Amino acid sequence: MVKILLVQPQNNYGRFIPESPSRALLLLGTLAKQRGYDVRIEHIDLIDHDGYGNILTEYKPDILGVTVNTFQVKSARLAIMQAKQKLPDVKIIIGGPHTIAWEDMPAYPVDKKVIGEGENEFLKFIGAEPDIKDINDIPIPDYSMVDLSRFCGIVPMASPPDIAIMASRGCPFNCIFCNTPVFWGKKVRYRDPLLVVGEVEMLHKKWGMNEIFFQDDTFNLNHTWAYEIFEEIIARKLNKDMLFKLACRVNEKMLTEDFLDMAYRAGVWSIFYGCENGDQEMLDRMHKGITLEEIRRAVRITHEAKISSQCSFIVGMPGETWETLTETGDFIREIQPRRYGFSFACPFPGTEFDRQVTESGHKKILDYAEYGYGKIMVRTDELDFDFFEAFRGYPNV
Repeated sequence: MVKILLVQPQNNYGRFIPESPSRALLLLGTLAKQRGYDVRIEHIDLIDHDGYGNILTEYKPDILGVTVNTFQVKSARLAIMQAKQKLPDVKIIIGGPHTIAWEDMPAYPVDKKVIGEGENEFLKFIGAEPDIKDINDIPIPDYSMVDLSRFCGIVPMASPPDIAIMASRGCPFNCIFCNTPVFWGKKVRYRDPLLVVGEVEMLHKKWGMNEIFFQDDTFNLNHTWAYEIFEEIIARKLNKDMLFKLACRVNEKMLTEDFLDMAYRAGVWSIFYGCENGDQEMLDRMHKGITLEEIRRAVRITHEAKISSQCSFIVGMPGETWETLTETGDFIREIQPRRYGFSFACPFPGTEFDRQVTESGHKKILDYAEYGYGKIMVRTDELDFDFFEAFRGYPNV
C-alpha cells in the first residue's frame, strides 16, 4: 500500500501550539484515505523536527505532502531536506499560499507545486482519479486523522474547545496586501449549507467541539447562503449548545441589522472585522473598499445586536505617517471595539503591496525564512525601519 505523509511546518519564529488542525491536510488526507491509501498527518509544531525525522524513519512514506505559507518557509525547507536525506526516492508535493514563490533550490527539491485549489492535482499526483468537479464533492474531513485535543483553539474563545472550518473559498475584493485572491482566486465558491451544518453538528456531537470559527474571508458576502446556514443551525438546535465566530466586512450593504440579528439568534457571539486604518486616504490606498463611517456603523450595530466586535489594523502600509498612526489610535478609542489588535505590514509574494514596496525600495531584503509575525519588513516615505522596530502601539489608545 502506498504510504502518504502530510505535514504542516512550524512557523519561522519557533514552536507554538497550533490553533486548529490544517484543514488543507485534513481534506487531502481524507480524499486519499477514502481511496485506500495509508495516510498520516503531522503538525511539526506538535512534534518538532527531531520527532518528524523519527516519523520519516519509522513510517517511510512513499509520498510527502507539505502545505506552506510564507511564515513557514524555514521549517518547510528543513522538512523537505530531512525527507530527501532519509528517503531519497520519496516523491514530494507542496501546496499552500507560499507555493507561488517557492524557490527551486537543489537542497529543497519538490516534484510538484500546486497553486490554488489542489484536490485534483493531489489526486493525480498520488495516482488516483481526479474526480472533484465542485466544492461540494470534497468530503467532510475525517477528524480521526488528528488528535483534536492537542490544538489550542482560536482566540477569543467563549466556550472551548474550539476549531476553525471553512464554508466558502475565495474573495472578490481588491485589498493590495491580501494573498487570498492569489491563492484561492476572486471567484467565491460556496459549500452547501446542509453540508456545512452537518460538519458543525458532527464536530459537536462526535468530537466535543463547543465553538466554531468560520474562517471564510467574508461570511456576509452572500446573505441568502449565510441565512440558510443560520436557519439550519437553529433548526438543529445547535445554537442552544454551541457558539460561533465569523469574519465579515463592514460595508453597509453587506452588514445589515437583519444579518446581525440572524447571526445572534444562531449563536454568533463575535465578529472579526478587517478595519486596517483610521485614515480614509490610507484605506483608499489599500483599495480596501470601505469608509471610516462604515467601520463606525459596523461596530455600533454589532454591539447593539449583542455581538462582540474584534477589529484588526495594519501598521506600515504605504503612506503611513505619525499622523495616520495617531488618527488610527484616536479612531480606535472612538469606536471602542471589544477587542482590537494590529500587525506590521507584510509584503506577501504575489500581492500588489509586494510589487509596490519592491519598486519603491521600501521592502527590507530578507530571505523568506525570516518572515514572521512582528517582523519589520517595510518602511514608508516618512517612517524608517528603526521607527517601526520601536513601535509598541497606537498613540492615545
